[in-house]
Amino acid sequence: MIDVLVVDDEKHVRNLLVRMISVGFECNPMEAGSVEEALKLCDKHRFDLITTDIKFENEDELDGIEFIRRLRLRGIFTPVLIISAFATAEHIAEVCKFAPIDYLAKPFTQDELRRKIRTLLEYKKDSFERYLREAEGLIHSNFPGDLEKGEQLVRTMFSLMPSSPIPHYLMAEILTRRGNSELAEKHRNAAKALDVNMRGYRKGDEIETD
Repeated sequence: MIDVLVVDDEKHVRNLLVRMISVGFECNPMEAGSVEEALKLCDKHRFDLITTDIKFENEDELDGIEFIRRLRLRGIFTPVLIISAFATAEHIAEVCKFAPIDYLAKPFTQDELRRKIRTLLEYKKDSFERYLREAEGLIHSNFPGDLEKGEQLVRTMFSLMPSSPIPHYLMAEILTRRGNSELAEKHRNAAKALDVNMRGYRKGDEIETD
């Protein structure tokens, strides 16, 4: 099950996208008709995928590029699929620095949409595993500043996969090293609640991220 946010100012477009995504994926969709509404939803919920247009009919409305920029400034690194008939090469170049990002031009087919979504979800998993390896090394390092760098990576992992117990296990390690045993225990309990297999987590384990 993936949680998807569809952002477009046209209701019929949102309805169409929700139907098309639901055909290829078991999903829990939410919709937003404006950037401001989408940002409020993203502050309350963690999504596995976001789709957005670039241009909105209301000239006073924030555009899709500003939406993505504000997401990243909030520390939200959810994969974003831009679905638009108006995106230019300059638009795409501008948002590439806010990866993971992909672009799908209107009109498009069901198969094209499915491929784009799968690619973004796989990128998210690969990124999560890469951050995990880096965070493990930093957390167990004694070099000044590495623990703080490790914490930043773990916070990014929370954003990428909010339902995974692994970031909670890692944050518990970080807090234990800092002597904050009370908060560490809360993260450890949260990890156990999310860990359906109750297998715990040890450095070097093979990780299930889905």
